[in-house]
Amino acid sequence: MTLPSTSTLCRIFTFFFAGTPLIYSPAPRGSCDSCCPIREVQDVKFFLYTNQNPRNPYQLYLKNDQRLQQSNLNKSHPLVIYLHGFSESSSGDEQQSSQQIKDAFLKAGNYNVILVDWSPLTAMPWYTNSVDNIPIAGRYIARFLRYLIGTGFPKAQIHVIGFSLGAEVAGFAGQQIQEWGVVLSRITGLDPALPLFNGQSSNQRLGPTDAHFVDVIHTDGGVLGNPEPLGHADFYPNNGVPLQPGCARQEIANNRWLNIIIGCSHQRAWQYFVESVASAESFPSESCENSTKLFDNEESCRTDVKAFMGMGADKRLRGKFYLSTREESPFGKNAPRRA
Repeated sequence: MTLPSTSTLCRIFTFFFAGTPLIYSPAPRGSCDSCCPIREVQDVKFFLYTNQNPRNPYQLYLKNDQRLQQSNLNKSHPLVIYLHGFSESSSGDEQQSSQQIKDAFLKAGNYNVILVDWSPLTAMPWYTNSVDNIPIAGRYIARFLRYLIGTGFPKAQIHVIGFSLGAEVAGFAGQQIQEWGVVLSRITGLDPALPLFNGQSSNQRLGPTDAHFVDVIHTDGGVLGNPEPLGHADFYPNNGVPLQPGCARQEIANNRWLNIIIGCSHQRAWQYFVESVASAESFPSESCENSTKLFDNEESCRTDVKAFMGMGADKRLRGKFYLSTREESPFGKNAPRRA
């Protein structure tokens, strides 16, 4: 028997750790005896941003035509749907991944950006329950996507992006919507989560069958991120493992010692992607056919394949790609230097 939704244990709180806002709940959500009930409408929210409302989101609801028609959603502009990771939310600190992704796309051009806030289902410290909640969140998001496409939004214009656990939700949504005859155009996984996913079957994690093109950026392989190739094109900046260049110096300077190990390299995935939105060719990469490249020298790489990590990734790419980055922003070797 789950806890009543009115229980004070079911409340969501935000607290700050090393300057980073984290979502906390005294009790998990799910189907366990000590869980709070999952209420899809309240626990998975869709916030639309456009250049007409870059700061004040418009909340959309599944199968609510009136809300959709009253919004600034423009069917002639591409749609980006972003899913945050564990203990994050879509709002709040402007340095969070959701806000950074949204700002990057709106600055780049005319985009519809929907930030999915599923923070009640992924609150600290309930990581195991958060993993269990992925199918529920994924199905609800798939229903929302089917609804949007049913209203006439071109599916080829939809790009789903997920960070950490959000990448796994994106994959599940991609699998689910295919049961209704729809294949998403592109899913980008930003350092998909490793804990509790290692060794799972392919239909329980992000995979290349989840969309027409699945590209993945690996930055914390073996710790918080999954080092295994999961998409059509898998990118391994700095071999895809911690510590990513500059992390130690950055976190020590900010007196965030623990974040050196558990946060910085993982977050680099979305930070690199944000940079690629502004400059699609910031991260030139080399193709490596050898699956043991992590332990090989550079001679096993091919330089005849032109590939860019991030927003500029060509949907025809297949295989594993490697590159190096700078220690601080701008991280991309081809990115314009700041004045």
